[in-house]
Amino acid sequence: MLAPDYHVSDDWMRSSRSLIDAQLERLLRADRASTVTEAMRYSVLAPGKRIRPLLTLAVAEYLGARPEGLLHVACSIEMIHAASLVLDDLPCMDNDHQRRQRPSTHAAFGEDVSILAAISLLMKSYCILASHAAVPQATRLQLIELLCDTIGANGLSLGQYIDLSVKTQAVNAGAIADVHHLKTGVLFIAAAKAGCLLCDATPEQSARIERFTTCIGLAFQLMDDLQDVADTGLNLAARIGRSNAERQFREHLREAEKAIDGERNSAVLKDFLHAVFNRT
Repeated sequence: MLAPDYHVSDDWMRSSRSLIDAQLERLLRADRASTVTEAMRYSVLAPGKRIRPLLTLAVAEYLGARPEGLLHVACSIEMIHAASLVLDDLPCMDNDHQRRQRPSTHAAFGEDVSILAAISLLMKSYCILASHAAVPQATRLQLIELLCDTIGANGLSLGQYIDLSVKTQAVNAGAIADVHHLKTGVLFIAAAKAGCLLCDATPEQSARIERFTTCIGLAFQLMDDLQDVADTGLNLAARIGRSNAERQFREHLREAEKAIDGERNSAVLKDFLHAVFNRT
């Protein structure tokens, strides 16, 4: 947990989450209603923390910019996150029947519709990025390339494959941390990099933000592991012990803050840290 005297901008988090939810609702209005579009809306519009799109907005605030298309890009990242959860929950993957305190998408709509909904969400996210006329074409191409790399064989897909492959094997803590980075951390980093691309961040600013985001991705997964330390699967806290996991968690948060200390507008990223991790 962060220091108890830490100042939190609750209003920024609340208003930004409302903006994201309203924009997601608009973007997911279907021209032609179907069970697939219903499943897409079910997956994305379920109550959630919206951490990844909030990170994109927070990075823009940190950089002192509010470029055209920022909210669109943030929402496209949330759609990618939702699609990855739909696929991860499938019986052939993690076989989870609950998500966000209600039936997972395949439990509610069936496997066939869920796969189509996940694919459609990925395509929708690319359409959003490609079609926003106010974003320079070169930036749109960079964003699409960034998110394709994040999803593909060196990113989320690889993380899920390794996760499935090693569940029945004896793996060390380093291997577990690598899976967590690929399944969780890479999308955090993509959300932050998207904000950097839209705001024309300098190389130095981008490097600071990437260090910050890498640390919060590691801390986020440790937080989840600590909440379910009895899990016998790929749980890093279970492998290294609760006290070691808590120590590493605190160190990741300290390193995240150190990456942005002294920078103009760093308060918004520290607010983001507190909002995400204060519940542990």
